[in-house]
Formats: sequence, structure tokens, C-alpha cells
Amino acid sequence: MISERDIAVATEHPRGTERRTLLPYRDALQDPAAYSRLPESDRDVIVRWAEIRRRVRERAGVDNDPANLADPLLPVDRLRAHVIEGERIAAGVAVAEDRGGDLIEVVSRIRRERP
Repeated sequence: MISERDIAVATEHPRGTERRTLLPYRDALQDPAAYSRLPESDRDVIVRWAEIRRRVRERAGVDNDPANLADPLLPVDRLRAHVIEGERIAAGVAVAEDRGGDLIEVVSRIRRERP
């Protein structure tokens, strides 16, 4: 469950919140196969953050700024694609469709498709 408070904190402090949330998963965010090997509870942390970031971008327009070379935020679309690819690998399915919207719902659908 993502609360309004989660979104407010992420909007107010996006870079620090992302760093604290994702730093333990640094290696998994470099390679979808490494991501897929994480325990589901760890993947849930990443999925939740990626969905928070999507909502923050949608509401406040906060995302990676390519003109700012010191900006450590991962681009939301790249993070989302990475999560979906990692979940596809973890589920052992050939294709994982992303219809947009709530990433938590997309990931739930992928996980239900496991053979």
C-alpha cells in the first residue's frame, strides 16, 4: 500500500529517499537477471519505490534531469522497464506486457503468469 505520506516524502526528498531505498539493491539494478534472483520481498521494495516514483512524476513532474549530471535519480521509465524485465525473468515467462498504470498491479499480473 502506498500512502499519500509516502508520495509527499518522495516528492520533498526524491534523491535521498531513492538512495536510502535502493542502495542495498545496487547490483540488482544493474542487471535484470540479478534482480530476478532477489527474494520476492526485496523485489517488492524496489517495485514499491518504482511505483512511488511513477506517481511522483505524474503529480509533481519530478524525474531524472539529464541536464543535471549530478542528478542521481534513475529515470522512472528505465527503472520501470528494468523491474518488468526482472519480474519476467523471475516468473519464467517469455513476454511480460506493460499496459502502463500502477506498477504494483503490473508486477502482480506477471507473477500470476508463472508456469
